[in-house]
Amino acid sequence: MKTEAKIRLLSLVGILFITIFPLIVNSIYLFAGGKSSSHPNFIYSLLWEALSLSLLYFVLHKQGRSLKDIGFEFRKTDIFHGLFLYLALYFVVIIAVTISPSFLQAPQNVDFLRTKMTVSYLAFIVINPFFEELIVRAYTMTELNFLIKKEELTVLASTIIQTSYHLYQGLIPALYTGIIFFVFSIYFAKTRKIVPVILVHLLMDLTAISQLGKS
Repeated sequence: MKTEAKIRLLSLVGILFITIFPLIVNSIYLFAGGKSSSHPNFIYSLLWEALSLSLLYFVLHKQGRSLKDIGFEFRKTDIFHGLFLYLALYFVVIIAVTISPSFLQAPQNVDFLRTKMTVSYLAFIVINPFFEELIVRAYTMTELNFLIKKEELTVLASTIIQTSYHLYQGLIPALYTGIIFFVFSIYFAKTRKIVPVILVHLLMDLTAISQLGKS
């Protein structure tokens, strides 16, 4: 048991270091005033996320597990779960904005998303929710729950990690998205279903990009 825990801990640290840590570093750099590229390379981002998901699949396979073991399994009820989760988020966001209207502050460093739609851009939009939710939510929370067996800490850890690489948008916008990630984490902790989270994440990304195109 101790050997398995050690292997899973090292695997978790390794995957997060390779796939997520660079995003955190870049986000902090932009948050601190660094300049972002004016020419987004969605093909590079797409390959990065595809390779990251391949690494996750490989590590799980080597451990005798699959994506199903971290909650990735489509069921017909996932559509209804997704609708419920979206409505729950809608009310949570309304409450948050009512308490603090500053949450409506426009995100920074998102000009790279204000570009014409291409095949690589669309592919990136579609794969990104899978990349984030499978690695930072499903995998990370599953492993932390196995290692420390404290649900509240797994929820908090996943939320903090995901929020940290959105700091490039500015503190207030990052905290706003952090509220959404917190709800996602609670949902996954209680249901162990990640597909509804991915679906809602994709819908919210499409909505946000549509709004950026109009601004």
